[in-house]
Amino acid sequence: MKKIISFCIPILNEEENIRPLYEELIKILEKYKNVYSYEIIFTDNKSTDNSYKIIQEINSIDKNVKCYSFSNNMGKERSLINAYKFSSGDAAIQLDCDFQDPPELIDNFIKKWEEGYEYVYAIRKNRKENFLIKNLRKIFYRLINFLSHAELKNDVGDFSLVDKKIIEILKSIDERDTYLRGFIYSLGFKSFGIEHTRNDRIAGNTKFNFFKYVSESFKHITNHTIAPLRIATLFGLIISFFSFIGFVYYFIQKIFDPTSSPQGFTTLVFLMLLILALNSIFIGIIGEYVGKIYNQLKKFDKTVIIKKID
Repeated sequence: MKKIISFCIPILNEEENIRPLYEELIKILEKYKNVYSYEIIFTDNKSTDNSYKIIQEINSIDKNVKCYSFSNNMGKERSLINAYKFSSGDAAIQLDCDFQDPPELIDNFIKKWEEGYEYVYAIRKNRKENFLIKNLRKIFYRLINFLSHAELKNDVGDFSLVDKKIIEILKSIDERDTYLRGFIYSLGFKSFGIEHTRNDRIAGNTKFNFFKYVSESFKHITNHTIAPLRIATLFGLIISFFSFIGFVYYFIQKIFDPTSSPQGFTTLVFLMLLILALNSIFIGIIGEYVGKIYNQLKKFDKTVIIKKID
């Protein structure tokens, strides 16, 4: 029996890219037709264009193409986890629908998998995009690597191949806001990275803007590591120490020079405002974690499939 390679593709309003990507994948898979079978799984985050209809048309001539359309936009990471859960492959390849992940790299992924690597990932050596966004990405990858309890590779996206061993673990994930690539890498399976240049979109518009990137970055950092909580604790101790020193200083000054209080009023106000600002920042960080605990304890999977093609 042939081994199956699953392609997991999350989409949101990608009507212009679905058919070209399908045709490109079929062209690549032609050389493996005697070795592997395949399935192409689209997970649709409530598209409002003709994405679902186009997949339906493709399915009428190729039953290996499937689609699961959700009742709400659950985001790329959650959508991708569900694609893994629906898959039946001995390996799964995740890629975006917009051709920014070059399909020609799939050959390299399969070759390395055949050599025994269980996680083969693409490293974005360069990317054709806005200068600010590109450098903010670099900062994010290095920041999360610095804060993480496990070493992570810089500039690695979701474009990757994972073995069935990893897929089985991913199927058990019950987190609301998983940082998927970090989670997979931290599992410690035999891995290999392949450098590439991330391309421009061939059609359609990106679903991420600057504020969305910032929001997602903060979510992934707080999800993958508790380092911000420890930093908050450390800063709290440092500020408490200096506050105590300041209190002792002003107390002694008050004893030996009772008329000096107005002179230090500005400094005292400054210290109070500084402490208030730091407390506000770190209470916010703690609030992020409390929010995650709340969402996790609800134990409600928001995945609702309203229609499917299989």
